[in-house]
Amino acid sequence: MKLSRYHVVTQPFFDEIGTQFKRVLFATRTSNVCAIDDASWTLLETGAFEQLSQDMVADLVEMELLVPSSEDELMTILDRNDAASQDDDTLFFSVQPTAMCQLGCHYCGQEHRNKQMSDIDQERLLERARTKLSERQFRTFGVTWFGAEPLIGLPVIRNLAPKFRALAEEFGCVYESKMVTNGLALTEAVATELVQEFDVRLLEITIDGLAEFHDARRMQKSGMPTFEKIFANTVAVARRTDLDVYVSVRCNVDAQNYESVTPLLLKFAEEGVQDRINFYVAPIHSWGNDAHTRSLSADEFAAWEIQWMSEKIELGFSTKLIPARQPITCMATRPHSELVDADGLVYNCTEVSYVPAYGTPNEYAIEHLNGQSMSGTRDRLGDFTQRVRRGEFNCPSCRMLPVCGGACPKAWQEGLEPCPSAKRNIEQRLLLSYAVSRIEQQNTVNAEALLA
Repeated sequence: MKLSRYHVVTQPFFDEIGTQFKRVLFATRTSNVCAIDDASWTLLETGAFEQLSQDMVADLVEMELLVPSSEDELMTILDRNDAASQDDDTLFFSVQPTAMCQLGCHYCGQEHRNKQMSDIDQERLLERARTKLSERQFRTFGVTWFGAEPLIGLPVIRNLAPKFRALAEEFGCVYESKMVTNGLALTEAVATELVQEFDVRLLEITIDGLAEFHDARRMQKSGMPTFEKIFANTVAVARRTDLDVYVSVRCNVDAQNYESVTPLLLKFAEEGVQDRINFYVAPIHSWGNDAHTRSLSADEFAAWEIQWMSEKIELGFSTKLIPARQPITCMATRPHSELVDADGLVYNCTEVSYVPAYGTPNEYAIEHLNGQSMSGTRDRLGDFTQRVRRGEFNCPSCRMLPVCGGACPKAWQEGLEPCPSAKRNIEQRLLLSYAVSRIEQQNTVNAEALLA
């Protein structure tokens, strides 16, 4: 046996419970975490496995921290990723019902037009979905309403959503739907219709800090502010316990607004909805433009993220600290999934449509709903795992590959490094997770003592 290359270990720390030095170990191959005493780690690190207890060895083998010495671990991970893509039983469509958005965000790479998906392309899209559903047995048919701003295309959604659901029922699939929206038109009435009539179960809304910062970045094209309306809409939906919907808030940050994340967290907590929303922070990235040049450095963002995670925990937000195993990176490596825009163009990436930097016709477009072939190919992004297998990019040597899958194929294609923040702050995440678990254990003990 050998110690897997796909592991993370923290520095030793003194644990008052048990009064010994410990480390936290993270097996990225399985996304399993364990605590180990420092002496046992020394034995593990030096290969003295025979001096470890049989129970500990068995646990380490099960979580794939100990693996066969002859195993080519990179090939194992990539083989599993390929198998997951080929066996994927979810047919996923991202649908852009319109090419218009009310906002003029400075970091957006899209060019917006007053265009909605035509009636004929809607029918073609339904027929395309029917054809794909008939080609193999899918367990889930998932539809994401995406933008530009999908709520401007609400008439298209009203037409397509019931028909998508009927197709799922016809082919024996579970129907799942979500929406990514700027939230400006997400009134309670609209949210109720989306959830109760069209089965939208996740609403993701972007808010970039408090009004001073958000309105300088996510203003209407006319220059009018949007924060107060979007924040009020978000809180109103989050408070609707009668709606079966999950609300997610994304806060995009760069060097201009990162200091407004904490005040925004506090504002949501003051409204009492911290247990009703998933709040996460994302660095500004290139969208066919130079937006990434305004972002924090990767190390700066990773450091701030730990502070924001700690604050979220203290305020009562649900906080995911440990990344999960991710064999499928995104739509690009799902061979059956695709995005269809309001012009009827088909892609296998969500960040290329309406982006003038990719030319006319768009170099990433695969085909048109009318059957016309386009200049793009699915393999351009879809063969990402094979390119990693050939030693391209920095992924083969990275211990975090199993839990990010390589992240964004398009970013690598464009010469950018899309590595997630966990690559740079995973040790701090592990220690924070351990501290939280200890506090929860102590609270449980105290509660039981009170009841005794």
